[in-house]
Amino acid sequence: MVFAGDLPPFCLERWQSERETSAEILLSESGVDPVTLEYLKSIGVDVDLYSVDLGYGWTRGSPGLRKRIAELYSVINEDQVLVTTGSAEANLLAVATIVKPGDIVVVDMPNYMQVHGLLQARSAEIYEAWRSPQKEWSMPIEDLLELLRKRKPRAVFVTNPNNPTGRVEREALESLVEEAAKHNTVVIVDEVYKGLEHSTTPAPSILEYASKYNVPAVSVAGLSKVYGLPGLRIGWIASTDSGIIEKAWSIKDYTTISPPRLSEAVAEAVLSPYIRGKLVERAQRIVRRNLELLREELAGAEGLVEPWWPEAGAFMLLRIPWARDTLSLSQRIYTDYRLLVNPGECFELPGVIRIGLGTSDDEASRKAYSTLFKALRELKEKGG
Repeated sequence: MVFAGDLPPFCLERWQSERETSAEILLSESGVDPVTLEYLKSIGVDVDLYSVDLGYGWTRGSPGLRKRIAELYSVINEDQVLVTTGSAEANLLAVATIVKPGDIVVVDMPNYMQVHGLLQARSAEIYEAWRSPQKEWSMPIEDLLELLRKRKPRAVFVTNPNNPTGRVEREALESLVEEAAKHNTVVIVDEVYKGLEHSTTPAPSILEYASKYNVPAVSVAGLSKVYGLPGLRIGWIASTDSGIIEKAWSIKDYTTISPPRLSEAVAEAVLSPYIRGKLVERAQRIVRRNLELLREELAGAEGLVEPWWPEAGAFMLLRIPWARDTLSLSQRIYTDYRLLVNPGECFELPGVIRIGLGTSDDEASRKAYSTLFKALRELKEKGG
């Protein structure tokens, strides 16, 4: 039995899916605007899609694509990679592979709540380690280390760069791996935003530290957020432990069987060093520009919001000091202004909203931010 209990409602995904097709302005996306095949061709992607065999492919992913993915980490080979249908399937397989019903697990919070929901359905015993804005959303490493020593969990789940705070961890992550090695704890890190750091220093991969301490660890990632390719539905699990990949593969036989061949062909070309670099550069340029535009709009919004500036990702949190119920506030913004943002309640963070920084058109971004602050100002005047 993969899941012993019912899956809880997935607040964020349901919130977006019920509204994003009818909203006129989207500030709910967490990745950069998607690219087209025409754009990929313009930067040098050369794939003859008409010659791709549309049969079943390799159930663990094509050898060429797995080799490209392994090269992202440098400390593993293609046999330590499993290609999945998006990083969502990768998260599901990681939970089902590593965690048994009743296992103790620790979850980095706040977080993208898919893994948390999967762990509940897996009937795991969950301990949460909460970050706080008072400590600039840094990983609560002392709390995590104490939980490892006391509870000896089967696994620790982290996002780095973190969603929704945009915080990047480095030294704390190494300390976590070093302690995990003492308790046979597997560290699983969602690294889907790796590459979208706002500084020049990239976030380290968990596999680098795991290789250093010779312990099992898992990286989950994909092409949706940084690369602007969510429609390909290509994600992956990479691990320093080939046994984890083998077990995940055996579960994948029951889910999606094999990745789509057309998507694999494009993904393999995209992950060549040159093209990958061009797409990462594009994403960073888009986000930096949106941060500039947002700062301009915020100049006249004193007392309206409190921004928490991210270190990575294509999103940021805004605290709304005059509204504790940001779920209702977000609904009013959607209903009255046709603008979609994400309520903090979907991250168990009432009193905040998460907005996107991935729009590639300056005028569209200006309109979105201007409309947002207009909405907040008018709703505040009406009593929130």
